[in-house]
Amino acid sequence: MKKQVLWSNRQKLIWGLCLIAAWCLIGLILYKSNGNLTVEQLVNYRPKNPVVAALAMLGLFLLKSVDFIMYSGVLYAASGILFPLPAAIALNIVGAAIMVTPVYFIGRSLGAPVLEALKRKYPKLNDFVSQPIGGELMLSLLLRSVGLSLHVGSLYLGAAQVCFDRYLLGSVLGLLPMIITDTVMGTSVHDPKSPAFVIALAAKLSISALSLLIALILRKRGRQKTAQTDEADRAAAPQDTEKIAKNT
Repeated sequence: MKKQVLWSNRQKLIWGLCLIAAWCLIGLILYKSNGNLTVEQLVNYRPKNPVVAALAMLGLFLLKSVDFIMYSGVLYAASGILFPLPAAIALNIVGAAIMVTPVYFIGRSLGAPVLEALKRKYPKLNDFVSQPIGGELMLSLLLRSVGLSLHVGSLYLGAAQVCFDRYLLGSVLGLLPMIITDTVMGTSVHDPKSPAFVIALAAKLSISALSLLIALILRKRGRQKTAQTDEADRAAAPQDTEKIAKNT
């Protein structure tokens, strides 16, 4: 049995202060961008020093880890505009790793009680995790491919006590197709008719369609499994009644 990680009151206080600071900074950014944080807005805030610019981008990924408003694709595309393609992809991979980490540990600290609540609130998650899909690495990878909220997936996998190393690797691999396509679109956003932009956009749409297909298949299988379980329970009920009658 895996050991549940518990946070002390001091750790909870420090994390709460970090969340407050992050939300204040997000509010300031949204206020300055008139409530619409776009790629153009991020590029306009670009520091001249590339190291400082990279650290600023990683800071935004950290903010995204506790923010439900900011779209991660905006950050990937902004990196593609600010940096050469190989450096932008590498930076976005590191940013994605940062982005999926804090909520995982929040879920890990909450433990088992949050699992059923999440499955009840998000039927897509319930349909997905009810299927036998392999180990923790595969679960973490595929959970990023069905269009589920980044934060919900992280919270669930943390609460399920999934090994952090497998979780992190699986999450980054699952996000990698979107990281690459959004970054390439950012590098060629100045010329939307360029082959690079068109191919990246087509790949992004194909990945989205595949994600939807996977979600529909899992939902169908989940409903079939539920129906079979209910049927088996109904079939077993008369037999149980007969056994009770004989015993009495």
